[in-house]
Amino acid sequence: MAQFENLIFKTLQNERENGDTKTVKALLKMLVEIRESAEKNEDYDEYESINNRLAEIGIELVEQKRITARVKAN
Repeated sequence: MAQFENLIFKTLQNERENGDTKTVKALLKMLVEIRESAEKNEDYDEYESINNRLAEIGIELVEQKRITARVKAN
């Protein structure tokens, strides 16, 4: 599974750098759903791992009534 996760994050970073917002939004949506599932299943290591890996590429998840992804300027 780690190789698949690495591929997702690498693709997200590359598409963000290339300006492909449609792909970035789709990947973020998928990661947010995985993160929510991890929280629901009390898999807090996976939950934090997703937060940390997104932060490494400049994306911060902010929880409100809805989860919003903020992309930091390079």
